[in-house]
Parts: sequence; C-alpha cells; structure tokens
Amino acid sequence: MAQEKKVAIVTAGGGGIGRAIALELHDRGYDLALMSRSEMCEKTAAEVGGLGIRGSVTEAQDLSRLVEATMARFGRIDSVVCHTAHPPKGGLLDIEDEAWH
Repeated sequence: MAQEKKVAIVTAGGGGIGRAIALELHDRGYDLALMSRSEMCEKTAAEVGGLGIRGSVTEAQDLSRLVEATMARFGRIDSVVCHTAHPPKGGLLDIEDEAWH
C-alpha cells in the first residue's frame, strides 16, 4: 500500500531561505503550497509540481485564499512553515505587537 504524501505550506517560499525549505521538503516527499509576494513562488512551485499563490502573510484574505487553494488541490495540510523574509527590527521583547502584522 502506497503511503499518502504529506502536504506542507511554506510562506515566503519563492526565494532564499523559503525556497531552500521548499526544495528540502520536496526532496523529502512533500506536496507543497507556497506563498510569496513575488512571482518567484509561482516559479518555485512549478519546479516542484506544487501550488504557488501570490500574497502576503500580513493579509488575512491572502492566508484564507492559500488555505482554501491548498485544501482544494491536496485535500489536507500536514505542516505549515511560517517563514518571512523581513522580520520586525529590534529586540524580541521590545517589538510592539503591531509590528508583527
């Protein structure tokens, strides 16, 4: 009996660290849904046979669209890697809550 592939969402999955995470998960047998503000997520998704959605993790409607599209395509979500390329600046305890949005 074949084992069903796991499905992972990777945010900021188009380039740099996010792309490297996506490629590693692909090599480990995951189906992927990637989100990024750039067209690179669509290119990386095409490379691994996954789903690429342009959007921002700071926008609730973009995240909803990502989850809905992932469920429609793969029927499940097993892992979520919330990676962002531009974290707020400052000490962890000094950053105001609003800076994370």
